[in-house]
Amino acid sequence: MEHKCDPVFARVDKLISLLHKSKLLHILMVMNNQTTPMRFSEIKKRVDSSSTTVNRRLIELEQNGLVIRDVINTAPATVQYTLTNEASSLAPAIQSMYDWIVEKDIHLL
Repeated sequence: MEHKCDPVFARVDKLISLLHKSKLLHILMVMNNQTTPMRFSEIKKRVDSSSTTVNRRLIELEQNGLVIRDVINTAPATVQYTLTNEASSLAPAIQSMYDWIVEKDIHLL
């Protein structure tokens, strides 16, 4: 008897591919631990990464509905980033993977 793969796994694969990108998980967790919107420079400093990498990840997060980019009409313009509710609800799953690695002292190749 043939078993068909649940098509939701394809969407899970896409999520894992997105989360796999350099600094993306770190950006999500830093933003999740912040109670107020964050500016680009603050995110860059907290994840200790290049402007190019942080910019790319924020664009990808925004395109996938996980981050809201808010431009405030000041001189010069102020840009702030906030996690969407969907991204915030992902945090416990990410934290559980982190906790699992620490608890089990896992060292993957």
